[in-house]
Amino acid sequence: MRELGDLLREHREAAGLTLRDLAPKLGRSIAHLHRIETGYRGTTSETEVVHYLATCGARYQDVEALITFCREAGDDRGYWLAPHGQWMSDSLRSLIFHETTATRSISYEPEVIPGLLQTEPYVRALLARQDFTDERRAALLQARMERQRILFRNNPTQFTFFVHERALRLEVGDYRTMAEQLLAMLFFADQRNIQIRILPSSARDTAVFGGAFRLLGYPKFAPLVYLDCHIAGLFLEDARQVADFQSLMRQIAKVALDAGQSRGLVATLADEYDRAEGGWDDARRVAQEQL
Repeated sequence: MRELGDLLREHREAAGLTLRDLAPKLGRSIAHLHRIETGYRGTTSETEVVHYLATCGARYQDVEALITFCREAGDDRGYWLAPHGQWMSDSLRSLIFHETTATRSISYEPEVIPGLLQTEPYVRALLARQDFTDERRAALLQARMERQRILFRNNPTQFTFFVHERALRLEVGDYRTMAEQLLAMLFFADQRNIQIRILPSSARDTAVFGGAFRLLGYPKFAPLVYLDCHIAGLFLEDARQVADFQSLMRQIAKVALDAGQSRGLVATLADEYDRAEGGWDDARRVAQEQL
C-alpha cells in the first residue's frame, strides 16, 4: 500500500494540487488522504482510487494501471509479484521505491557482485551475454548505474552486503574488469553507511544458503524481503516469511568474515586479477612480436 500511495501522490503533485485542495473535491479529510498516500490506511478501494485519479486529471491508461495494482495490493496475500518489463521493469521500479524509503538494507548474493556495487564495465560484460537489443542494453545499464546514487545521498540508508567468495572469483569480462570491480568494492567498503562481508570458500558447505535475497527495514513500517528471478521480482511482507529470512540472515552473519577480514580478502583477489591482467598483456605482446 505504500507504493500505491506514493503513485497517487505523484499524480496529485503532477496536477498541481495539495492535500488541502484535493480533500474537499473528494469529500474526504486531509488526514484521510494523508493516510492513503503514506500507506497507513490498510486497503484502498478501487472506487476511491478512480475518484482520486480522475480528480487529479489522470489519463484512463494510468487509472487502469493503478486499478490493477490496487487489486493486487488489496489481496492481502503477504506477497506480490512485479514482472520484468521491456525497459525499466515493474520489479525494478518497485525495488527502487522500497530501497529509497528504507533505512536499512541487508542483502545476500552467492553468485555475482551485488547490483548496487557493480562497476560499469562489469555491468556491460553481464549484459553482453544477454540477447538484448543495443537500445535495451543501454537502458538497463543506465538504470543500474543510476541506482547507485542511493549509496551516497544525504541521510543514507545503512547497507550491509553479504557476498560469497565465489562471486568474487567468477570472472565477468576480463581480468582488468574484475580487478577494477574489486577495487571499487574496497572504495564502497570505506563509506560509513556501507559494510561488505565475504562468506569464504573455506567455509565449504556451511556457507551454502540458497539464492540471493534482500531484507529492507523501515522505521515506521514492517520489513520486506525481495527475491529476484528471471521473469519477475517477488516481494514478501508476511511476518512469518520475513522472520524466516531474518533468521537465515543471522546464520549467514555467523559464517561471514568480519568487515576488516573481508577487505583483506577483496584486496588480495584484486591484486591477483591485476597480476593476471599484466601477465596476459605480456603474453599477448610476446605473441604479437613472434607473429
